[in-house]
Parts: sequence; structure tokens; C-alpha cells
Amino acid sequence: MMKKLLTAIILLTLSQILFSQKKEVYINDNLQEISKDEYNKRGKNYRFQNVETDSILYKVRVEHKGSGKLIISDFNNLKTFLNIPESNTKNIAIHYYQGLDRCNQHSDTNQYVINDIKTYKRKFKNSGLNLYFVYRETNGLKNRLKKTNWIDDTSGTIENLFFRMKYPCDSAIIIFPDGSFKIFRGEHIWEEVLNTAKEEY
Repeated sequence: MMKKLLTAIILLTLSQILFSQKKEVYINDNLQEISKDEYNKRGKNYRFQNVETDSILYKVRVEHKGSGKLIISDFNNLKTFLNIPESNTKNIAIHYYQGLDRCNQHSDTNQYVINDIKTYKRKFKNSGLNLYFVYRETNGLKNRLKKTNWIDDTSGTIENLFFRMKYPCDSAIIIFPDGSFKIFRGEHIWEEVLNTAKEEY
């Protein structure tokens, strides 16, 4: 009797463990499913992060620097959102803040970060380039909001176009006059963004 009870307890425990394990799904930045082998390919342009739901653990292969092209209607909507005249054909740079996370939790009191905002505002202006600061939420942004003009994206206009998942730290996008863009998902180097914004298409 004791042996049967012990067996039943072991089987019940194993079934609970198996039931509680989340299914793992491997995806890329475009939310497309990829193979485990493709996910495991290493490269200097790739990062890895997890996104969990109640039943699935999404293991995401993040392409840190990517590129693409907006369709005409999305590009026009973007210009309207940023209040850019149609006659303006300069490259567009967007510094994007999705919200507070472990990566940027001290940025709002970090003088280096605040100095970067001032420095690159000036560098972009001196280069004749459009630079827009956009936020998805203001939590963790109190001090930086005072350093420049920010555009409210609580509607998710920019996020839905470029950031279909949350990336650590701030991100950046450069959009060229033909709608082509280059994107820096998550933490990036300002100087590299500036140099990309100076490119001609």
C-alpha cells in the first residue's frame, strides 16, 4: 500500500513539473518563428532576450542593427505624426524611449546621459539634420524631459512601426527620403547614429 502511494505521489509530481514547463518558441525581430539552430547562430550584431506569456517562453534572436523600408502610407503617417512638411526631404533621426527597464533605470540621473542629449542635439542641428525625441511612456524620464522637446507616442505610432517588442535602453531610427530606414534596437552609440544620419540615399 505504501509503495503504491509513493508511486502515485511521484507520478503526480512529475506530471505537475511537465505541465508547468513552458513551451519554448524561437523567433526573430519580425516575430517570425525560426529554428533552434538559426536562433543559436552567434554574431556581433545579435543579442538574445526572452519574452514570456502564461504558457510560452519566446526566445528572441534580436538583430541589434537592422534595416527596412516603409510603405508610402506609413511614411506619410510618420511625417504627419512628427509634423514634418512634405517639402522636407532631409534624413529623419528618432531617439526612442519605450519605458523604464533595468538597462536605463539610472539614466535619468546620469549626467553623462544628460550631457549626450545636449551634445547630440547640437551636433544634429549643426549638421542640418532632423532629430526627434519620442517617448512611449514617461516613467523614468522626468529629468530628461526638461532637456529637450519630446513627442508623446503613448498611441504607439512609432512603436507599432518599428518596435514590435520591448528593447532594453533607448533605441534609434534613421529614415531616409525614400522611406528606407536603419534601426538600432536597444542601447546604441550616439556617434554611430549621427554618422548614419549623415549618409545620403
